[in-house]
Amino acid sequence: MVEAAFITPVFFALVLGVAEIGLVMNDYLAEASAVRAGARVASTSGSDIYTDYAILHAIDKDGAALGNDKIQLIVIYKPTTFGDAPSATCQAGSSVANVCNVYRVSDLDRPETDFGCLSTQNLDRYWCPSNRKTTLVGAGTDYVGVWMKIQHPWLTKMFGSTKTLTDSSVIRIEPRKKS
Repeated sequence: MVEAAFITPVFFALVLGVAEIGLVMNDYLAEASAVRAGARVASTSGSDIYTDYAILHAIDKDGAALGNDKIQLIVIYKPTTFGDAPSATCQAGSSVANVCNVYRVSDLDRPETDFGCLSTQNLDRYWCPSNRKTTLVGAGTDYVGVWMKIQHPWLTKMFGSTKTLTDSSVIRIEPRKKS
């Protein structure tokens, strides 16, 4: 009995710790999958005026295992090369002209009419998709990045109450016209 009293709490802590790590890895992999799906859509859609709308829908569909309640920010940004992260301002949740568009989970359900850079009220007006370079002339096509920030709630609270996870993917826009 005395041995069991010492070993049982350690055993359960170990089992619950493994379960918690498994759940956080599940959320991280779901986030990574959603970000990469969004980046692939960004690359193939190029300068279509509804590109950001399509990116958000790809993230919503591919991130279904994640659950929208965990998503805090989605940033579609203009990197200069592979691996670039969005600026601190973009990561903090503020869109910047010709640099990034910042979206929240509520924007995943917005209608297509809220996008398209057709007015100053459109969500994608800061870095308008139609201004993205899709030709090979000069330095080539633009890069486009998708960055996402989620909050993972710890189930047992052994490691705190939440864990912030971020992931990004940078890809080059596929050319539309030959140079």
